[in-house]
Amino acid sequence: LEEGLEATIQSAEQDGVAALFLGDELSSVANYPRMSQNHDPHIWLDPSVVIDALPLIEAALVDQAGLDAQETRDCAQRYRDELLELNDAIDQTLADVPDQRRKLVTNHDSLGYFADRYDLEVIGTVLPSTSSLAQASPASLERLAELIAESQIPVIFSESEHPNSDAQVLANRLGVRIIPLRTASLGPPGSGQDTYLTWMLATAELIGQSLLLENP
Repeated sequence: LEEGLEATIQSAEQDGVAALFLGDELSSVANYPRMSQNHDPHIWLDPSVVIDALPLIEAALVDQAGLDAQETRDCAQRYRDELLELNDAIDQTLADVPDQRRKLVTNHDSLGYFADRYDLEVIGTVLPSTSSLAQASPASLERLAELIAESQIPVIFSESEHPNSDAQVLANRLGVRIIPLRTASLGPPGSGQDTYLTWMLATAELIGQSLLLENP
């Protein structure tokens, strides 16, 4: 996700710090088309992928960090159960969104895993890339504007971590709302989004509520 950290990670490895590259490891044990075809790094936005990652994390903590095997295994199992509950809660949260409303327009292609898992569709992005460093072209913005109007999309989802003036200009032009989401960081302590579980459920609730909004 953060290409600028590659040199830092390599330097840490040279100093003997173990690194677990989850994307690479997951690709070797399961088929994730979005990971292999789109090189999309946003794997945490699908709890089922995180469940698949648990055995890899467990093994790394035992084999490379020296944690107690049984305690780590028990902890991973408890967390797996919590992730399954989270998955069910998100399904329930989005259950009331009708088929014609299950369409997303996002700032950049960050919600693909979430959409694939919960039967939503990303129909367009302001930045045509999984990278927030990409730039929109006037032609792509015009096509997106037409698509938003045709599909009667009420909101554009942006990222709190990566505000984008193009998204705001497009929303103002079309009279739709901008809904900022945390897609790459937890909230501060006490925010109700300060763990993965609470953050993912809060994100799903906000998406579900936003998709049911009427056009302004």
